[in-house]
Amino acid sequence: MPDARGRTRRPEPGCPVEIALAAISGRWTTLVLRELMAGPRSFGELRAALPSLSAKVLSERLAALADRGLAERTVLPGFPPRTSHRLTARGERLRPLLVELYRTGTAIAL
Repeated sequence: MPDARGRTRRPEPGCPVEIALAAISGRWTTLVLRELMAGPRSFGELRAALPSLSAKVLSERLAALADRGLAERTVLPGFPPRTSHRLTARGERLRPLLVELYRTGTAIAL
């Protein structure tokens, strides 16, 4: 719990900074988010955009984003079954954070 000055002595799960960091945590998560920020993508399109990412890890990242309410999966009509993944409004709120992280990383790169 923050003190009168808004400070805490240890990370708290309800801290807004900890929540934002948890939303983008995990290897490949920021790159999956980047791809979804361009608009809805099929699983195959995501795999093509991130060829070094295994299907297993991509599935895990998409499921984690959906569990956090940051992305959603839609099954499209037709055969064979296809899916589309897109950011939710909540997931779109990560855009300025990721843009600023990119800018900061660029500025401090050695």
